[in-house]
Amino acid sequence: MRQPASPIVTKQDSSISGSIFYADAGAFAQQVCEPVLGAGFQPDGRGFHAAARFSLIDCSGAVHLRISPGVLTRPGGLSASMGGHFLVIVLHGPAILATGEEKRLLPPKSVVVIDGDLAFSLALSQEDAGGCVVDWLQLGKTKPPALAKAPGYAVMTSLPLAEYIVGQARLVEPAGGDIGPCQRDIPIFDYIAAAIRDYMAQIETEGPAGDRGLYRSIRAFIVQTVKNPSLGADMLAREFGISKRKLYSIFYDNAASLHETIMTARLEAARRELETGRQKVASVIVDYGFSNSSTFYRNYKRRFGTVPRSR
Repeated sequence: MRQPASPIVTKQDSSISGSIFYADAGAFAQQVCEPVLGAGFQPDGRGFHAAARFSLIDCSGAVHLRISPGVLTRPGGLSASMGGHFLVIVLHGPAILATGEEKRLLPPKSVVVIDGDLAFSLALSQEDAGGCVVDWLQLGKTKPPALAKAPGYAVMTSLPLAEYIVGQARLVEPAGGDIGPCQRDIPIFDYIAAAIRDYMAQIETEGPAGDRGLYRSIRAFIVQTVKNPSLGADMLAREFGISKRKLYSIFYDNAASLHETIMTARLEAARRELETGRQKVASVIVDYGFSNSSTFYRNYKRRFGTVPRSR
C-alpha cells in the first residue's frame, strides 16, 4: 500500500480515500493523526505499526485503524480549524477514556460520541496479535446529538448500534489500496448522525432512567463509605435491595466497572488524606480498606503515576 510523503489534506467540497500502512510512529502522527484525526499518538513503547483505511468527504470522514497499543490525545477547541463537528468512535476492544480529571473504562464494542471541542485522551489496550482496532468518524455539517446533560460526551454499549455504524462506514471505505478521490455519493454520515440522535433520544425518554439515577446513587454511596473494608458487591446489593447480577448490569450499562469504581474512590480518598499530612502511608492503607500494601502501592502508582508518600 502506498505511503504518502506529506499529510493527508482535504478541503471544503473535496474528497479523498485510500489505505496506508505505517511502521514509523512519527510519520503516522504527522501524516495521519494530526491532519485527519486532529490528535497525537503516543505508542506504549513495545514497537509500532498502524494500518488505516480512510474516506474523507468535506468536513466529515471515516477512518478504520488497526494500531499498536498506545494513547490517542486530542486537544480541545478544534471547531475553529476543523469546522463544527462531533466524533463517533467505535471501540472493538477495551480502552480508557480520560477527560480532564475523569477516567472511564470502556468495554469492547462501546460507541463513544464526543463533542468536537472537547479535549480527551483514549488509551488503547492490546486486543490480539494484530493490535487495537478502532473506527473513528468525524461528522460535520450536521446537527450534533444533545450532549448538554453529559460532560461533553456520551457512551453507549449497544451492540446493534455499533454494528450499524461500522457497517455504514464500510460503505465509504476504499475498495483498493491507492489513494484517490472518493466516489461515494450516499449520505452515509447523515445516516449515522440520525441513528445516534434517535438512539440517544430513545434512551433519554424510554431507557432505564431509574437505573441511571440508581447508578449515580450507588457511586455517591461508594464515596461516602469508602473507608468501610466490607464495601463491595455484597454490601451494595443489600444496601440498595437489588441482586448482584442487577448491580453489575447497572455498571456495565453505564460503561463502568464496579471494581474499578470502588478502587478509584479509595485511591482518590487516600490521596487526599496523604496530602493533608495527618496520617502515614501505613495507616492510610488500613483506614481506606486496602487488603495489603502491595495492592495499594501498585494501584496508586498506576492511577497517579507516582508512589504514595506521607507529608
